[in-house]
This record gives sequence, structure tokens and C-alpha cells, in this order.
Amino acid sequence: MKNKLSDLRDHLFAQLEAVREADDDNLAKEVQRAQSVSDISRVLIESAKVEIDYFRHIGGDNPASSFIESKPALPPAKRT
Repeated sequence: MKNKLSDLRDHLFAQLEAVREADDDNLAKEVQRAQSVSDISRVLIESAKVEIDYFRHIGGDNPASSFIESKPALPPAKRT
């Protein structure tokens, strides 16, 4: 895991697939695992929100997050 938001999404979708594909014998185990993944993901998202709030508070125009990928700004649109 590279510890980016997109990686978290990949793990969440993989866990969703595991729950969907689980047979009756393994379903309870996969549901419990999915709940754990969900709980941890929620904490990660909340910490990212705190990070964003911090950057807003200090007046950062371009927060440098190690979790949320930032894309370069698009060039201004040309007016015709």
C-alpha cells in the first residue's frame, strides 16, 4: 500500500468484492473483516479532514498532503 486515498479506495473495493464472493462458511468472517476495514478507513478519512482544516486555518493555498493526491492546476480556459 502506498498510503494514498486512491490506494484506500482500491482496498475498500477489494474488500467489497471479497464479501460479495464469500461463501456461506466464510461470509461472517469477511463481514467482520469488512467492518474492521471500514472502521480504519473512517479514521483515516477523519484525519485527512483535520489535515485539510489545518491548512485552511494557517492560510495554505496549496496543502501538501501525503494522503490526498493533488493534481496540478488546470491552465485558465481560453476565451473565444
